[in-house]
Amino acid sequence: MKNCVTIRAVLLFLTALLCLLSPSLLPLSLHSLQGRLHAVDIVTFQDGGHQITLKGTFVTTPSLDTLLLMTADSHYHLLKKQSVIEQISDSAPFEYADKGVVSRTLQREFGSQFNVQSSTHYVICSSASAVDTNRCTAALERLFKGFFAFWRNRGLSLTPPPNQLVIVLHGNREMYQQHGQNELGAAVSSVHGYYSQKTNRVNLLAIDVAQRNGIARGASSILASRTMATVIHEATHQLSYNSGLQTRLAPHPLWFSEGLAIFFEPPNLKTQTGYQPIGSVSPLHLGIYRTASRVRKVMNLEELVSHDRAFRDSATIRMAYAQSWALTYFLIRTRREEFLNYLKTHGAKQSLCADNSEIRLRDFEEAFGETIRELQRGFQRYMQRVN
Repeated sequence: MKNCVTIRAVLLFLTALLCLLSPSLLPLSLHSLQGRLHAVDIVTFQDGGHQITLKGTFVTTPSLDTLLLMTADSHYHLLKKQSVIEQISDSAPFEYADKGVVSRTLQREFGSQFNVQSSTHYVICSSASAVDTNRCTAALERLFKGFFAFWRNRGLSLTPPPNQLVIVLHGNREMYQQHGQNELGAAVSSVHGYYSQKTNRVNLLAIDVAQRNGIARGASSILASRTMATVIHEATHQLSYNSGLQTRLAPHPLWFSEGLAIFFEPPNLKTQTGYQPIGSVSPLHLGIYRTASRVRKVMNLEELVSHDRAFRDSATIRMAYAQSWALTYFLIRTRREEFLNYLKTHGAKQSLCADNSEIRLRDFEEAFGETIRELQRGFQRYMQRVN
């Protein structure tokens, strides 16, 4: 036991030393491994009159009054320090739950209407048809392979997730909305899928939306154009937050998070896979951007980068998503090295820290080596030529 404690102390010291050198010098793969160097933490706390004990590992945060505990199922639990009754550390190293444990937990949670199956990189809990479930699983595995290959080919080696990722596929709209209401509230009725940074799960609705609206008659719900885009979009969020590209509960700008997810999503039902090669032009978002550009309603990049306001306003949200894709597309195509630097800056962000608009703008301009106004001119000229 004494040796285990000593080894843990050495590993934590080395990690802290690397962090002190500079966030920009800390590789993304090491940043994402920091949680795995921790031993098991056991916390007993008070919650609504009940005493609860959780076992997991603490995630480093700058918060003085909130603890962030990750349990073996990858769930994040935010605990107020004043509610903690007892906190002890075990010398045993933290380990993620294996797929057998995860599968049994999901089966108990969702019941007999759901079937749980696993693939190479995912555990799928599904109440959809076998056809839809299998097509969704195949699409997810293609995305997983393509996601890591895309970044590796551009000089960025990410760390694969340490455990299988959980996807919950709902074949019933009422059950999907009931499940998602706790996290999204009334907004769950307007989306067909979402990724939860707290539970680390993707929840998807497998309803044949396309067929019900008279589009692509007979198409599978998973292969319906926008439904496929939702599958890839939300799964891209999950991969980004489980590879070191982004940090869960860190202050990443929404344009950055959504732009990355849209970059990987463009669907194409004419192909066997159901979507286009990674980085293809998104016809939907290019069309929205072009329409806004013609009537001079394109957002100022400084506003998009510095604030998330446009994503919370029904009058501007479609434009915010379209311009986030356009900016991401432009930067990856024309400023690759600078964009990789920007990714590293965000890969080093800590959970529960806060960035104001000045920090967001500074991060952006330092990564790309010019003012955002200078970059905007090149961005607008480039997007005029995209087709």
